[in-house]
Amino acid sequence: MSTYWFELEVGPVGDLEDAAERLYTRCGDGQLSGDEQGGTILFSREAPNAIRAILSAIDDSERSGLSVTGVMEDLVTIDDIAEKTSRSAAAVGHWTTGERGPGGFPAPVIHRGSRVKLYSWAQVSRWLADAGLGKIDSVAAEVAAATADVDALLRARQVLRDAPSGKREAFVKLVEA
Repeated sequence: MSTYWFELEVGPVGDLEDAAERLYTRCGDGQLSGDEQGGTILFSREAPNAIRAILSAIDDSERSGLSVTGVMEDLVTIDDIAEKTSRSAAAVGHWTTGERGPGGFPAPVIHRGSRVKLYSWAQVSRWLADAGLGKIDSVAAEVAAATADVDALLRARQVLRDAPSGKREAFVKLVEA
């Protein structure tokens, strides 16, 4: 078993102390922070794999009365990628432009002007593994991939819950396809 670190996003938390107590009584490995607008739960959970860790944390959180709305993806900068791979920021910069490496580096998921670029660690770690570049923490890469997948499914779940019944059936068919 490995220990997996990740954060769940939750909906509004009316009484933070009460919600934190319910969560701690249920599982003990989640740290809740937030307010009436929403919050996060930081987990450090042992499990056979990242998906099981995340899904069991969602179950524990929801059974504690919290509304789980997402799983925070690990967004990284070029400097973060360099640190995670034990390479220089310049080397990572060359990968992003295709000057070095096999090309096809994942595009930033957030791009604000020329200075702010955030990449999905799930996409980057997959690219690095396929390219055989840099040292990668396999547990962190597994968590990144799992958080991206589970977050997409949680958002789809919310769309299904909010959709009028006529659209819901069509959406369910789309998800099942």
